[in-house]
Amino acid sequence: MYQYLSGILTVIAINITAVCGLTILTGFTGMFSLGHAGFMSLGAYASVIAIKYWRIPFLPAMLFGGLVAALFGLIVGYPTMKGRMRGDTFAIAMLGFSETVRLALSNIYPYINGALGISGIPRYSEAWLVSLIAAVCVYLTYRYTKSKHGRIALSIRDEETAAELIGVNVTWEKIKSFMISGFFCGMAGCMYACYYTFITPNTFSATTSNNILAAVVFGGMGSVTGPTIAAAVLAMLPEVLRVVQKWRLVLYGALMILVMLFKPEGLMGGKEFSLKAIVCFFRGLSGKKKGVAQ
Repeated sequence: MYQYLSGILTVIAINITAVCGLTILTGFTGMFSLGHAGFMSLGAYASVIAIKYWRIPFLPAMLFGGLVAALFGLIVGYPTMKGRMRGDTFAIAMLGFSETVRLALSNIYPYINGALGISGIPRYSEAWLVSLIAAVCVYLTYRYTKSKHGRIALSIRDEETAAELIGVNVTWEKIKSFMISGFFCGMAGCMYACYYTFITPNTFSATTSNNILAAVVFGGMGSVTGPTIAAAVLAMLPEVLRVVQKWRLVLYGALMILVMLFKPEGLMGGKEFSLKAIVCFFRGLSGKKKGVAQ
């Protein structure tokens, strides 16, 4: 039972780390991506090579995987941002990037064995460790969104032309968000590889990208805690619905449709979940009760 629960907690932490990256890019900068599984695969393969063949410890290897993914974020981001890609065009370009990475990894045989993948990866992703890493990522994401850079990202999302007119270097700010997003997803890919101990190019498919994007949209654009909660819920939901056997994926899809119908702005909208908000909520309730008593 302990191993089962720790496994679920590990998966939740990995999802939250990846969602942190897409929260900055999609939730705050307003750029929809359908290809962040590509960054996860790059981070996973780079870190696994560092761990298995170069004998680098887990945490430095994880940061190395994140940096490799961020570098590819710069390589891919510069031409797409310079080309003014946005909306559907950018989403399709990212889907193409993810498929290109998958096919390239499937045909590289030194070190990574092509389509056969890499097995025998050391299991370093303990539940407590990845949970701590995920918590740090959430905190850093929150601090970023509350900084000057986060406010600039919001201005680009809400009105790009106006942001450019007041002197914002829109291209560079988008590239920066893209690189940070890739860095978080690269770290998540490393944690994934070091938990399941086996990866192939098909491990990080389009479904992975869709799940990350779904968590950001369900949690709420412009929120950090919303996508974090949504990532945890979406990771647990298939396990909760496992009791209904073959219908669990149908119910999973139906629940996602219902959320979009009745809560299109997401679970939290643009709001944040904080202790101050909880205190204010209960103070409001107590104030209403006093008013009724009087």
